[in-house]
Amino acid sequence: MLHAAPGNAEQFKISFRDEAREILTELEAALLELHENRGDKEVIGRIFRGMHTIKGSGAMFGFERLAAFTHDLETAYDLVRNGRLEVTSELVDLTLAALDQIAAMLNEGVEGASQADTAACAGILVNVRRLASIEEEAKPAKKNGAAPVQEAAAAGPIENWRIRFAPGPDLMRYGAKPSLLLNELRQLGQLTAKAILDAVPPLGEIDPERCYIRWEMDLATGAGRDAIQDVFIFVEETCELSIESLAGSAPTVAETQTACEAEITARALEEKRTGSTGRRSYDKPENASSLRVPAAKLDQFVDLVGELVTVQAHLSELAGQRDDAEIMAVSEEVERLTAALRESSMNIRMMPIRATFEKFRRLVHDLARDLHKDVELTIEGADTELDKTVIEQLGDPLMHLIRNSMDHGIEPSDVRVASGKPAAATIHLSARHSGANVLVTVTDDGRGIDADAVRQRAIERGLISADAQLTESQIYALLFEPGFSTAKQVTDVSGRGVGMDVVRQKVDSLRGAVEVKSKPGQGTSVTLRLPLTMAIIDGLLVGVGDACFVLPLAITLECIELTRADVARANGKHIANVRGELVPYIRLREHFGIKSRRPEIEQIMMVETAEGRFGFVVDQVLGNCQTVIKSLGRFYRQVQVVSGATILGNGSVALILDPERLIQNAVREEMHGGGGRALNAQGGPQENSVDFTALAGRGSAGPSASACV
Repeated sequence: MLHAAPGNAEQFKISFRDEAREILTELEAALLELHENRGDKEVIGRIFRGMHTIKGSGAMFGFERLAAFTHDLETAYDLVRNGRLEVTSELVDLTLAALDQIAAMLNEGVEGASQADTAACAGILVNVRRLASIEEEAKPAKKNGAAPVQEAAAAGPIENWRIRFAPGPDLMRYGAKPSLLLNELRQLGQLTAKAILDAVPPLGEIDPERCYIRWEMDLATGAGRDAIQDVFIFVEETCELSIESLAGSAPTVAETQTACEAEITARALEEKRTGSTGRRSYDKPENASSLRVPAAKLDQFVDLVGELVTVQAHLSELAGQRDDAEIMAVSEEVERLTAALRESSMNIRMMPIRATFEKFRRLVHDLARDLHKDVELTIEGADTELDKTVIEQLGDPLMHLIRNSMDHGIEPSDVRVASGKPAAATIHLSARHSGANVLVTVTDDGRGIDADAVRQRAIERGLISADAQLTESQIYALLFEPGFSTAKQVTDVSGRGVGMDVVRQKVDSLRGAVEVKSKPGQGTSVTLRLPLTMAIIDGLLVGVGDACFVLPLAITLECIELTRADVARANGKHIANVRGELVPYIRLREHFGIKSRRPEIEQIMMVETAEGRFGFVVDQVLGNCQTVIKSLGRFYRQVQVVSGATILGNGSVALILDPERLIQNAVREEMHGGGGRALNAQGGPQENSVDFTALAGRGSAGPSASACV
């Protein structure tokens, strides 16, 4: 169950909390699946095992209140598993509410965390006991902890089982007690146990925190194999366990003892012949198949890899300046190893988005009940992997999008039927890779967006002028303005114009983009275009005067020349003719106020964004680079058009631009009446207050393309 290294009790509790939260997430998904398919035995078994694990491990690590609260829930689902209790909506809702309280109990003792509601817990238990008639089912155990065979037989005919149990050597270090497991077996029926001591070493070699004993037991019970297996559910990963049906009368104690003694004698003779010590296979050191690492340590590791990449780039530049074949060979080998290490560190940070998607099943279930709507959530691409930093920030945007669809997009069932739609609506949550990005989409089959209503509301609020000519995508972009809402009344779910603004802010902070598509009467689709990782990007290093900038390679299409004659033909407008297509561009020199002489021939970097194709005019393109992203710090937190910085091989700094935000600012100015020169925007005093020439200087010589990290 737990794989934490031996340490103090608090460390064990932290490990338990982490695994228990994972189990709660799985339980929530299983409960919602059971709500749709109430006869699924496999799902019922998963729920029971999850409850049993939380109860047993909670008691083991000092969460007595949690274990006591979970006990009746476990009993109820044991009755469901044995066909003696029917699954109802009330039972599922009570269990979901219980999971919320269990999650709060896990935080007990954590400063600033919410605590469980005692009254709510009591009410849940009262209703669970009423549904399961637990007072009538529960029977007091005998003082010695053994339950009569007749009680166990209530679950089925008496059967004899042979159980061989060899605890792992670290079982007691994790706080488990074999005696508790044997007592739980006794509660299932008549138990005969024999301790095998052949692996116990000489007294001077005994580790008091290690378990050397194994047991062979015979159990007569009517509870069945699953009930026996569940006794060992939270230690089965660290023990050797076999459960065999004897299909007849159980052997006597004398027969068991004789067999055990014969086996001990045989093993002793074998040890004497081979010189072995009688240790079990898992007494030998083995590498664990998985390892739980704190996120802070992983972040520190990635930061160190980033520093190594910067040093390697400096080494490559120095090697290129010296005509020394031996140094060049060493530099190339270091570059190869650094690239492999960088790739491995990035892969370690990648996580499937499944857990984030699955938690929204509960949100849809609860909102559908509160709004009296019939809605099903479908999921696609849950195994798509993203950087853990991106996943951590993705919860709030998706929550607001789903709440908005549930409240505004999905119609009541009677309205849907009247319009020829199925009574049950669908919200589809999907993820897929697209180059260096991941596309996360929330789609509903509701009423869609009324573009005219959005436009009229924007005019009323003064966001656009009455004669503004906007495309459909520009109208939908207004939905993300702060405080914007078309709702006629405020509800508990939405209507204050906060949710969509949060979506845009979060996506912008992740260097992503939002795209909205809608058809009236058919539904709406909102796509979040997010970077695959927040730690490193493939980019193009460009120069403007003495400054260096990095443009993300994923959205860069091509590079074309811009001559003075081309500028003259455009009559001063920032538009370039690219194979018959007029493409607007932003001149970075003017946008950032960089004072330097403009070259005769400039370069236009063409990019593809949610707003369409645009260009960025630079002096020169220095080459491709893999860029380790560094934060600019609190002083520059208001500079939204820059998503970070990187250190070049010569020690200078290059700013990483956010093309989406640069273009959004230009388009927004045009929507607010900026006119034909909107794409010549200076960025406002906030951006111009930063000395970009000093911040992104590259010196007189300038770095080569290979110097970029």
